[in-house]
Amino acid sequence: MRTVRTAATLGAALLLAAAGVAAGPGLAAAVSRCTGAGCTGKDAAAAGCASGAVTKASFSGASVRVELRYSPSCHAAWAKATAAPAGQTLMVENGHGVRSRVTIGRGRATAWTPMVDGTTKVRACLGEADSDVLTCTNWF
Repeated sequence: MRTVRTAATLGAALLLAAAGVAAGPGLAAAVSRCTGAGCTGKDAAAAGCASGAVTKASFSGASVRVELRYSPSCHAAWAKATAAPAGQTLMVENGHGVRSRVTIGRGRATAWTPMVDGTTKVRACLGEADSDVLTCTNWF
């Protein structure tokens, strides 16, 4: 009887997940999706947008690599930095002037910004915190 009840509970949870209804705290992130402007300010991995994302533009310097990441399924973009020095500001900006930024923390090997709407042109930038001097990818 216990096996039947467990299978029924699992089946109900899968049906709810397929319908987009959260059946527990762990399921919400797995089925949650956003699109375009609805992704602004959200974390790409938590929103389910990181899977299938592609690098549309990048640049490297000294030891740092900056990538403009784009999710075709979510139509959203974010900036990702690898080996950036602590204190640098990583930013993604779209053609509407919407920006998301994060300051690189000490000891972080990789950092990424929250997403912005990627249905317009976008670019990724890195620079000193509290400075207007930025190095950016080309607009994509």
